[in-house]
Amino acid sequence: MTDEQKKIPVSIITGFLGSGKTTLVNRILRDVRSSNTAVIINEFGATGIDGKFVEETKEEIIEINNGCICCNVRGDLIRILKDLLVRAHKEGTQLQRVVIETTGLANPAPVIQTFLMDDVMRYWFEIDCVSTVVDSLHIDGQLSEHEIAREQIAFADQIILNKQDLISQDKRNALIVRMQQMNPEAEIFNVQDSEVPLDKLLHVYSFSLDHTLRIRPDFLEQHHHHHHDDIQAIVLRDDRPLDAKRLDMWFSYLVQVKGESLFRYKGILHVAGEKRRVLFQGVHMLFASTIDREWKQGEMKQNELVFIGKDLNEEELRTGFAFCLGEVDKFQSKGA
Repeated sequence: MTDEQKKIPVSIITGFLGSGKTTLVNRILRDVRSSNTAVIINEFGATGIDGKFVEETKEEIIEINNGCICCNVRGDLIRILKDLLVRAHKEGTQLQRVVIETTGLANPAPVIQTFLMDDVMRYWFEIDCVSTVVDSLHIDGQLSEHEIAREQIAFADQIILNKQDLISQDKRNALIVRMQQMNPEAEIFNVQDSEVPLDKLLHVYSFSLDHTLRIRPDFLEQHHHHHHDDIQAIVLRDDRPLDAKRLDMWFSYLVQVKGESLFRYKGILHVAGEKRRVLFQGVHMLFASTIDREWKQGEMKQNELVFIGKDLNEEELRTGFAFCLGEVDKFQSKGA
């Protein structure tokens, strides 16, 4: 890097499961398609669903699965970024920006540390902003139950209060006060569908190490981070078409009976008689499905579902999935 070249800005997008992080990444990608941007998506679990929800772009999408970016795969993050630098040098191009979407169960602190404590990372990269996306409808319960959700708020330069259309004005006012009490230095945006103006997201350079050290004086020391053992990710896959009526019955049951245990669930469905992909995603008892693009020629028509939650019953989920495939005639509750 020459003296005339600036460090590559890094945008870190965090937030608890289902807050709207991937939607925000898509928001960014819609407006930076002419730039050489790398997007790194980290997911909790052994499959890469979120990357398939990101809009098709020329930007490089890299997924880190089967671990939290702030734990055992942190070395993968450094390796990927170094590989991107080497490749850009060989191709005679310049990497313009890196966008990192962490898993909803990630404490952003170790991700931030990566760019402050590794010599190569510190030389080439500069943190632009840490944006925490908040599910305004569910955040009160998340803050009460999960330390990770509180950490994500504390380390934010920006707090994006998403899904404002789902809450009342009184709830909105109370939520703003609570966020200001938790992190008085963060800028707060009230939005729906993660629609934050791009000039408020990029090239703002609002990250402050001084602010971070006030939150945690020992921030530049190595820390170990552990997830709650009762939170798990269950992945279901099959290339056979699903029965639409049975699928509707199963999802209705999951939302109504198991919704509180399901922190996040999303996937891509191959439904019998439908030429297009069906995308579904939900948070607790809020569920939505949309008809996506047509399956491409030669593309495997595969169902891929991910459920992340607390004390999930894998056998029950697999039985419900088998019901939708026509393998069993019924499914029933077998506990939480």
